[in-house]
Amino acid sequence: MKDLKQCRIEIDAIDQQLMELFEKRMALSKSVVEYKIENHLEIFQLEREREVIEKNLNRLNNDQLKEYARCFIQEMMTVSKSYQSDLLPLELDENIKTDFKKDPVVGYQGIAGAFSQSAVENFFGEGTKNIGYRDFEDVYVALENGEIDYGVLPIENSLTGSINDNYDLIRKYGFYIVGETAVNVSQCLMALPGTKIEDIRQVYSHPQGLAQSSEFLYQHRYIEQRPFQDTAMAAKYVMDSKDPTKAAIASPLACKLYGLEMLKENVQNKKNNRTRFMVISKEFICPKESDKVSVIFTLPHQVGALDNMLQTIKQSQINMDRIESRPIETQYWQYYFYIDFEGNMHEERIQRAINKMKANSTTLKVLGNYKRA
Repeated sequence: MKDLKQCRIEIDAIDQQLMELFEKRMALSKSVVEYKIENHLEIFQLEREREVIEKNLNRLNNDQLKEYARCFIQEMMTVSKSYQSDLLPLELDENIKTDFKKDPVVGYQGIAGAFSQSAVENFFGEGTKNIGYRDFEDVYVALENGEIDYGVLPIENSLTGSINDNYDLIRKYGFYIVGETAVNVSQCLMALPGTKIEDIRQVYSHPQGLAQSSEFLYQHRYIEQRPFQDTAMAAKYVMDSKDPTKAAIASPLACKLYGLEMLKENVQNKKNNRTRFMVISKEFICPKESDKVSVIFTLPHQVGALDNMLQTIKQSQINMDRIESRPIETQYWQYYFYIDFEGNMHEERIQRAINKMKANSTTLKVLGNYKRA
């Protein structure tokens, strides 16, 4: 048996050889990426990585080391890709738009009195021409067809979390996030004038409105909950029904607009309830004061893929605000990932960080760079 001192001497000698080989390999990696850039070839190729891993595993004499070797080769390739990404040219278009269209037409989901209409006015100002649509996707279709210049849609509630439909739709239509705003949510119980709470048998609201008011509704379990497409639509429905057994949970503005009587204000569970809205556009607009970047990416289906991405973000010294995952419909148990992090696309460090993220993903798209709410 070799003693410890001898083992260390031999390991040091091997490490020296490894460093010499490492330098040679990285030099070749540089030549490869320069050739691909010059010839407009795809830089990072997942199939090629798999071939390299399997080829090297077949060279092993000791099969017991197979999984350790797999990790070693994968890490070596991750380092190589990181180095190559630093050699890629920065791609930000210097002529990228920084300003919004004057006097825009803005779409939102709902009707007059919806919280989404308040979000439109928060971002674009009172008096902005706006159009309400029945469903979330109708706003995307209207933007696609040029009926509106921008859309304003809810993406997250501080109590009930993400609004997943809009994560899926922004990907489906390929639009950009160009801004965000937040609205304080004051959910109120309203009904026909003269109605008392004990008269009510059904209450209508958006599923989020019902979820946000769950404690109040639990105390009045005799009232049946009826999900509706929108809080303001629910208020209008109650007024149109002329039925004193029906009530709505909606905004104070909706109560006023539709001539209902406020039975109880602020029935939401928490008084600090806020909904975050995103502003979407067909064009990439990056205001100069932008400080938040959103990206969507997919990962190779292999051990450590997400960890590699998170390590890349950490090593790039950028602060991640949020991560969400959504299933890929055509592939079982695989996901799209959405990440928000601090930064401005005009900064070189952010552009290089995005290049590194591309090196560790199968697909990646920058959804937007905008001013946080």
